[in-house]
Amino acid sequence: MSWLSFLSSSSDSVDSLRDIFPIPILQQDFVTIDVQNIYTRILTDVLERTQGIPEEAKPLLWDNCLASEKQDGLLTTVAKAMVAKKDLFLVYKPALKIVRAATADEETQIKADYKARGESKVGVYVSFKSYLKSDMVKFYSMLEYCAVGGLWKQANLSKAILLKISDLRASVSLADSAKASEQGKKLADGLADGKDVVMDAKDIIESLSPDLTATNSTLELISKKHSFYLGLPASYFSGEGQGSSMSDTGKADSKAVERGLKPYYFSIAKPLIEGIFGVKTTFKSEDAEGLTAALSALEIMDRTSNEFLSMDNKTLVINKAFGLDESAKGDEPEEVVPPPIPPVNQPPPQA
Repeated sequence: MSWLSFLSSSSDSVDSLRDIFPIPILQQDFVTIDVQNIYTRILTDVLERTQGIPEEAKPLLWDNCLASEKQDGLLTTVAKAMVAKKDLFLVYKPALKIVRAATADEETQIKADYKARGESKVGVYVSFKSYLKSDMVKFYSMLEYCAVGGLWKQANLSKAILLKISDLRASVSLADSAKASEQGKKLADGLADGKDVVMDAKDIIESLSPDLTATNSTLELISKKHSFYLGLPASYFSGEGQGSSMSDTGKADSKAVERGLKPYYFSIAKPLIEGIFGVKTTFKSEDAEGLTAALSALEIMDRTSNEFLSMDNKTLVINKAFGLDESAKGDEPEEVVPPPIPPVNQPPPQA
C-alpha cells in the first residue's frame, strides 16, 4: 500500500505525477528568442559605433510597427540568419526605400556573380552556414531554459502555504482519513480568508522559500560561456560590472566590450553595410582615454626627427593609435601664404 493512500482512495495511483507549474513557453521558442536578442544587441552596439551609414538608410536598419509584410529591419533579418545558420540574399531598392530578400531569379544571379567575381550589383550574399558558435550559444540557452524553469517552479510553489500537522500519519487511521482531509481543507480555507484557526501547539504553518543558489550559479556559468564564445566580457551579458575600484570606473569593461565588438564590425557590419548601400564605413572608438593617448602620441611624433623614425613608421604608429587602416595617409599640409611686406621708405599718406 502506498504511503499516501491513507489520504486517498485505494484506486488512485501515485507512480507518476504531473509536471507542477511547467514553464509557460516552449524550449525552442525560448532558445530562438534568447539567442536572437543576444545577436541583436551585439549588432546594435556595433552599428552605434559605425560611421558612414547614410541618413536615408538608417530607418532600414531597425524594425517598424507598421502592419506591412516587411516589419523586420536589416539588423533583425541578419540576427535571425545567424541563429538559423542560413544563407541570406538581400536586395536594396533605393527608390522604394526598402531592403528585401532576393527573388529566386535574383538569388541565382547573385550566386553566379559572387562565384565569378566575389560581388554582385544585384544584391548582397551573406552566409552563416558555418557559424558554429551559434550551436554553442543555443546549447547554453537551453541550459538557461532549465534554470529559469526551475526558478519558475520554485516561485510558484512559494505562494503555497504548508500545513504541517504533528504526527498526522500516526494519529489518523485509514477509516478516519476522510475526516482528516475535511478538517485540513477547512483549516486551509480559513487561512485563505484571513480567519483565525485552531491548531495543535506542534503544528506548523510555513511557506516555501526559493533557493536561488543553484540558479545563480548556473546563470553565472552561462554568462562566462557566452563571454568565451562571443568574445565579450561576462558583464556584458549578466549586466553586472566587473570588479572596479576608485581608480577604475568601468574602463576595463568598456575596453573589453570595444575589443569584442570590433570583429563583428569587420566580419558582418562593414561588408554588409558597404555591400548593400555602396558606401565606406569606419569603426568609431568610444574610448576617450585611448583618444587622449593617441593625440599625445601624435604630438610626440610631430616633434620627433625623421632621422630617428621615418615618416612611414610614424604613420604606422599613428594609424594604430587611432585605429585607422595601416595604409591611411594624412592630408597634405596647407600652403602657408606669407602676409604682404609693406613697402620701405614710402612717404606717409597725406591727409
